This record gives sequence, C-alpha cells and structure tokens, in this order.
Amino acid sequence: MRRRLAAALAVMLLTLSGSVNGVRQPATERLPDNELRPFILPSSQPTSVDVSGSAEETGSVPSAAPFTTSPDPTRGPTPGPTEGGSAQPGPRSTPTPARTAPPTRTAPPTRMPTPSGWINVINDQFNSGGVPGHWSLYDGPYGSGANNCATPSHVSVSGGSMHMLLAHESGGDCGAGWYSAGMQIDARYGAVDQRVTVRFRVVNGGITSHLIIPMRWPDSAPWPQGGEEDYCEGDRLSGCATYLHYGAGNDQIRHAYAFDLSRWHTVRFQRLNHVVRVYVDNMATPVWKYVGSSTTLPNTIKRVVLQQECEDSCPSGTIGTEDIQIDWITIDNPR
Repeated sequence: MRRRLAAALAVMLLTLSGSVNGVRQPATERLPDNELRPFILPSSQPTSVDVSGSAEETGSVPSAAPFTTSPDPTRGPTPGPTEGGSAQPGPRSTPTPARTAPPTRTAPPTRMPTPSGWINVINDQFNSGGVPGHWSLYDGPYGSGANNCATPSHVSVSGGSMHMLLAHESGGDCGAGWYSAGMQIDARYGAVDQRVTVRFRVVNGGITSHLIIPMRWPDSAPWPQGGEEDYCEGDRLSGCATYLHYGAGNDQIRHAYAFDLSRWHTVRFQRLNHVVRVYVDNMATPVWKYVGSSTTLPNTIKRVVLQQECEDSCPSGTIGTEDIQIDWITIDNPR
C-alpha cells in the first residue's frame, strides 16, 4: 500500500472535541499513550500477503474479479492531521467547490436495513445542512506524502451528496498547489468491531487521486501494532483493494476488487470477531471473507476515516478536478 493516515496527522478542524490466511509476529504491547503522534516507518520492507486461491484455501467466499492492471504497490501509513496546532475548535463553513458540477442522481438514497445484531450509530444521508458536526475535517499538510495538503473548503454538501474535491489552488496553508479532502469520525463512534456501508462514486475531471473510502484508524494505539484497516484503497477507476495492516513490521493482508468507481456502488465492510466480510452492491453475499485473529486484526478501538490523497498522484500541471461523491454512509456497532 502506500503511506497512510497518521504520521503528522497535521492540523485538523475539530467540530466537536477533541489501518492468505496466515499469522505474522504478534503486535507489540500497546503503549499507554492517548494521542496520535508521528510514526517512523520500519527500515525493513513490510510483508504484504495477497489473498488468492479457492474458497477452501482462503476461507473465503468467491471474490470479485481481480484487477487487470498491475496491483498497487505496498504502502506505508497514510497519516491524517493531528489534533492541536493552529486549528481552532468549533464548526467551520464548507462552501460548495465552484469547480464541481451538481451530480446527476439516478435514484434516491437507499436506506440499508440494520440486523438485530447491530446498532446504527451514524446515518448520514447528506440531503441538506452541510457536513455533519461529528466529522472532523483535515486542515493543512499531513504526513503520508510531501504533496499532501487538505483544506476544509474542499468538503461540501450539495445535490444530495457530500463532495470531496481534489483541485489546484493558487494559495492556502501549503501555498500554491493541489489540495484534497479528508475527515475522521468523532471518537464517540469508535469501536473494535464495526460495520461501515457507503454509497459513492468518483467523478473524474481529468485527474485521479489516491483514495481510501473508508479507512479505520487506531484511536490511541501505536501504529502499526494497533492495526489499520483500509477497505477500498486505490488510484484507478477500475477498482480498489483492501489492506489490513498489523504487527511491528507493518505486515499486510491484501485483497483486490474490480468494479467501476465512476458509477454509483454500495460497498459494505464488516469486521466482527476477527472475521472480515466485504460486500459490493449485493448485501446478502460477500465478495470476500477473511478469517483472521487477534494478531492480524488487533483488538484496538478504531475510527472511520474518509481520505483523498494527492501524494504520488499529484498532476504535473494545474488543470483538472476529482470529485468523490458520498451519497450516504452508515456506521453500525455490535450490540
């Protein structure tokens, strides 16, 4: 994978208060540290296990077709902004980006049923009212790449969707350059096991970011021992991949999916009792099932993150936009 949410989780706007089968070496003991801080990547190359084979071999159900293009390279963490710094607590206005045309909606949002084993804690439909207050927006540079810089003004709600915009700006906290969007759910909604369902698409205006929709990042445990769950990560419209980080050496479990990200899709990522299930459009039958352990899926509280990176994907010029449109997102915790 590539570098991920955490190193210099730079300045974030806080609106409330303030990531087959086989087990690697167990994660180191959790440090008594209650705040995120920069992490130093290990000097050795992390191991990435690409899940493949039959359902009997992997303990999985049949998966979506593999990528026809070459797989994404193994990435380090993709840190987001840290709390503190010059960010001021409280809500911030998020004007609609002028570059993005209103989306064409083919159907109203579909409310997903919640089984008796889950409690819905977030149900954001983005029909009106701006970005909900339980999301903290990235504001400034963040440490997964020298070119990564986010601004709250690149997150907006209009036309029944939340928009995450990648576009070039003539000025800002990072000077002239490409600015992206990112956000993390409030700590009150973190959990060890969780189910996240998102309906989204990517509108390409001539450029493509490196997206992670969604990520689950450890709330207080050190990275990578605390784990990191990146459920739909990639920089191509032809699909994305899941990366499950674990262990002091940043080992990874990887599985890829092929579907057209430029069209509306509903994806669900469920973790329960060290088992991960992934669904694409069909919420009855998973496209991938991974049976892990407390080593490969550490028992640490994690929070949902939506992240759009420029990083290595930054265009050389100044023309073009990308608009990640989130129709709706729900987060469920086990009863």
